[in-house]
Amino acid sequence: MKMKLFAACACALALAACGDNAPNPDELRGANFAADMGGTQITLTFDENEMQAGGQIVNLYHGPYVVDGNKMQFGEMATTMMMGPEQAMLAEQEYLQFLATVETYDLKNGQLILRNGDGKEFVFTEIEAPATDDADVADDAAAESDATDGGDAQNAADAETVVESEVVADTAE
Repeated sequence: MKMKLFAACACALALAACGDNAPNPDELRGANFAADMGGTQITLTFDENEMQAGGQIVNLYHGPYVVDGNKMQFGEMATTMMMGPEQAMLAEQEYLQFLATVETYDLKNGQLILRNGDGKEFVFTEIEAPATDDADVADDAAAESDATDGGDAQNAADAETVVESEVVADTAE
């Protein structure tokens, strides 16, 4: 009887040891990461509600991603079209080309490692979320407009336009 109990426990431990070590994709939702590429800061943020990722190097970028176990694939990224220092522009181009080739990822101890089929990898460190998000600023402005003029939808839309213009102007400097 003791031998059967011992065998059952040994099997249970063996199965637990062989468990799926794939990262949990839910841990990506709402997470923010940063990496340094030759003095150029790269940010990568995963949307909390949708399978969207984005960030900033010189330009803002965003697009879809898919995960299955430790497999990851990014869709086509949309970017803004601003100029910056040559070194940063080259880093941005290399990074965005790399994102298109990502095949796997690992997430542990506050680090996100993206790998492609050639073995190239980018290592990101988890960071705190920015204090304010441009979309949140626009939403706040729209809410304030609704509160001050009785909820007029056109005024709310105008407030969003003004806030977005201010953000673009600040980014251009």
